[in-house]
Amino acid sequence: MTRAPARPFTGPQLALVIAVCGLVVVFAVMLLARAWGAEGRDGGAAELRVDASPAAPPASPVPPAQSATPAESPVPAEAPTPPEAPSDAEPQRFRSPSGNIECAISVDSAGCVIASFDFDPADGADCANGGYLRVEPAGAFMPCEGAPDATGAAAQLDYGSELTAHGYTCSSERSGVTCRHLDSGYGFAVARAGYELF
Repeated sequence: MTRAPARPFTGPQLALVIAVCGLVVVFAVMLLARAWGAEGRDGGAAELRVDASPAAPPASPVPPAQSATPAESPVPAEAPTPPEAPSDAEPQRFRSPSGNIECAISVDSAGCVIASFDFDPADGADCANGGYLRVEPAGAFMPCEGAPDATGAAAQLDYGSELTAHGYTCSSERSGVTCRHLDSGYGFAVARAGYELF
């Protein structure tokens, strides 16, 4: 059986085929455009949602001269500590203008050491290295064996002057030094030539 030869499209048929193909292309383009547009709309909506949220205030820039941490305030220089006043319990020391007699008045007693003297100590006291006389509230005596060392650093008490501290008074005269306990009246006087206990 022989096939009939294919007949070419007529003009109207060819126009119809072209129109159908054109419609298919237009439909495909529309589908792509719609899909693309929907994707764009979703992205746009997402962007709108992000933009619609309250925006955080922009961080204020820190000026170069400042830091984020509080600036340290300059530490004030320490005020110089005034020299401590002598404690009431500290001994008050002095020496005669000649430097031969050096004394100290403490809360317990007043005592003097005489470096060079011409007298013989009473009661056999060992005063070869310097006579030491002391007065306390109970009386005056010569404990030469316990004589403190004279330092020579005590302040000078001029002749005709006296020093009162801790309930004792000592006076400096050209004739020597006299110290007494004010409440009891006990005391001593000492000079190069001799001494007296009272």
